[in-house]
Amino acid sequence: MRATSTFLIALACFPAVGLSASAEPVKKFELGACSAPWLPKDARCGVYEVFENRAAKSGRKIPLQVVVLPATGPQRLPDPFLYFAGGPGGPSIEEGLGFAMEMPELRKDRDVLLIDSRGTGLSAPLDCPELRGDGSIQGFLDEFIPADKARACRDRLQKTADLTQYSSDYVTDDAEEIRTALGYGKVNIMGTSYGTRTVQVYMRRHPGSVRTATISGVVPMDESVPLFTARHSQRALENLIVECEGDPACHKAFPKLREEVAAVISRIQKEPVKLQVPSAQTGQPIEFTLSKGGFGQVLRRMLYYNPWISLVPLYLHNAANGDWQPLAEFAKVISEAQGSIGGYFLSVSCSEDLAFTREEEIPAAVAGTFLGDLRVRKQLEACKGWPAPKLGPEFRRPVTSGIPTLLLSGSADPVTPPSQGDRVARTLKRGRHVVVEDGGHGLGGMQGGECVERMITAFIQAGAAESLDTSCVARMRRPDFLLSLDPEVKLKPEELERLVGVWAGPNGGKFTTAVVGGYLRVDSPFGPALLAATSPTRFRMRSGEPWLKLSFDLQDGRAVAMTLEMPGGTQTLKREGS
Repeated sequence: MRATSTFLIALACFPAVGLSASAEPVKKFELGACSAPWLPKDARCGVYEVFENRAAKSGRKIPLQVVVLPATGPQRLPDPFLYFAGGPGGPSIEEGLGFAMEMPELRKDRDVLLIDSRGTGLSAPLDCPELRGDGSIQGFLDEFIPADKARACRDRLQKTADLTQYSSDYVTDDAEEIRTALGYGKVNIMGTSYGTRTVQVYMRRHPGSVRTATISGVVPMDESVPLFTARHSQRALENLIVECEGDPACHKAFPKLREEVAAVISRIQKEPVKLQVPSAQTGQPIEFTLSKGGFGQVLRRMLYYNPWISLVPLYLHNAANGDWQPLAEFAKVISEAQGSIGGYFLSVSCSEDLAFTREEEIPAAVAGTFLGDLRVRKQLEACKGWPAPKLGPEFRRPVTSGIPTLLLSGSADPVTPPSQGDRVARTLKRGRHVVVEDGGHGLGGMQGGECVERMITAFIQAGAAESLDTSCVARMRRPDFLLSLDPEVKLKPEELERLVGVWAGPNGGKFTTAVVGGYLRVDSPFGPALLAATSPTRFRMRSGEPWLKLSFDLQDGRAVAMTLEMPGGTQTLKREGS
């Protein structure tokens, strides 16, 4: 799934597979004005109903939310850009909108077509609030898809929904119907993470409707995702240690990193570590314990996102030396940011992955890994009794196609390593696999990251990948390793109170600062975050983004301006009423 920093966003204010049945006449679909304030003013919106059971063509209907961003130039080509989110179960409209905004050249002569797939986003989502636990850090660490709560969600959803009707097959058939109803020609499809499998299914089921395909973070058709999650994550960790050993600054700061990582893993395997972090709402301490399974989940998530990868050596070094606080703060961040795993996730993963996973495969697949068998066994247990689509072995056969395809991988990806992209590319006659050195799962947060958007745009404009200029990839860099944290200092109440206010930026975005429990808190449209003071007027984020810093300008003992410092630049916000 595409990893994105919500704080940075705030600153930037399945049946058997085969060919589908012959097409029937499709009703014309008209779009109107959008009501959602977060969509661009020129966006067009609509709801397109499909039968939940496409084969029966009767019974319950699902309202699919559709958004079209019209081409911005005077000429509109007939082949739009269509995006599929990862997850499985991510919101394609929300994620696709982010990609579209990063590719203005592509939008000049092509519409962007965004559809929240059935059971996701705004399209009759199969939500499972039962799986969100109690919302606590401890709940996130200990309760990854509890089987009893999965069964409770199943029993509730089954009262209105047929959970066997949610698969990549049906999603692509829905999208194909909408494409036809809108009168578009061939589409340029893109998917990230699990969305790459959806793209491959589209290529197989509707080959005549696809002009180009772009897949980033590639999931092969025959990959049993949770079975190999631990092995891929272990590979990413070991490669990161090697990278630090070869980086002069990192090796100087952490000359015994390999031994320290082993010591941390050995320590957490013996007994849980008791930790506490301040609540962003109250500033009061939240206590929890970090067990072997919880530690595995935290470390795995750190290896996802490129800026977070750069924190791993420092945070593990600190833990090896008795300071687990940075890891504790990160556990809090990811527990708050976790999207709920719902019915769509379970229907798809239980049918496309877990149905083909054998119990006897697990020990060898997870041996010697820091994550162990936690995820695969939890998911297998949750899938018992889940009414997922029944798929035959033909679903897992590689997609053979002559459609021009651009495959993108990050060499440090802990979920979909480059070897997976290589496997998929072998049967794509016009496929080209581009590997970004040191890139994680998703290529966001890298220096020179605009290279990817330009490359995708050029590929779609040309309709071919053979002569694509990929030279800019060599200039992409992950953020440098963070070698230390600015020490935190304790401020007096009056020193904090003078920094309280409402701050307006040049783009209209607003932030509010307040004092809670002896800490300074900043509130953005994406939620609250506590700050760690490093001087009376300078702060860093306490969380998983310590490179984000704030400083205040004082006048007559009162803050009048707040400067946000982030990779790539700064932004100064004026205090309202000053």
